[in-house]
Amino acid sequence: MPRTLTALSLLALLALGGCSSLGSAMNAGADAPSGKEAAEALKLARVLRDNGRLQGAFEVYQRLDQRSPLKGDYLLEYASVAAAVRPARDAWALYDRARQGSDLASLDPAQRQALCGGLGRAALALGNAASAEQSFTCALKADGDRGQRAQLLNGLGVAQTLLGQRPAAREAFQQALAIEPGYSPAANNLALSWLADGERAKAIGLLNGARQNGEVSLQLNLALAWVLDGHDDTALRILEENLEAPYAEDILQRFQATRERIANGAPVDSELLAASQQPLKLASQD
Repeated sequence: MPRTLTALSLLALLALGGCSSLGSAMNAGADAPSGKEAAEALKLARVLRDNGRLQGAFEVYQRLDQRSPLKGDYLLEYASVAAAVRPARDAWALYDRARQGSDLASLDPAQRQALCGGLGRAALALGNAASAEQSFTCALKADGDRGQRAQLLNGLGVAQTLLGQRPAAREAFQQALAIEPGYSPAANNLALSWLADGERAKAIGLLNGARQNGEVSLQLNLALAWVLDGHDDTALRILEENLEAPYAEDILQRFQATRERIANGAPVDSELLAASQQPLKLASQD
């Protein structure tokens, strides 16, 4: 049977991360929940979190917080888990609590990166690009987990794109790719930025090189770039690599309609965003 996939949009390409590794940066201290029962619950929450059972972990942290409000490191752990399973406004509220109860200058680099990065992701999801840019900049100033820097730079680039700062955004995406060359969210976002500025050859070159990793979203945006460049036959061949023929034709027609609307004066940014959000049914791969 066909598999269903929603092509990633510019906003959705912001990868969430940092939750599973956060515990290694946390230190027990005065903010630790008191009592044997609370200590056991905290241990359970971390085990669930580290094994990917994030909803279960969230519920344990929530009960702990309801009994006695979590503080410091433990509140930050709670916020990081909540960010993966709860609406952005809920995660924002928890991260904001952690920020209000902390002196950023006194936090160690990993804590500061986790707090600022979490605030940035939540702000971006809530549509507050200015706040997101400020928070991602804060996170990138912290010498924390280098493995998170590509994600943080990608988030910064998305925020800057939404603020109309395309050159700065492209620099952020390029820095993310320099750190992690195979990081498809940054590659997709950089290519979409080039397309928005009419630099189709640059977008095609980037996506054509990056798609070797098999990431479907890269191939879809490559097809879109070829359609915008007037090469519909090439776009169709790319689409048919992953889509059953009727769906490939349907998506090609949608991309052609996007091209026509742009030619008639429709805003490029919104058209590209809409095109990259097309729901697709992938061909079965047996």
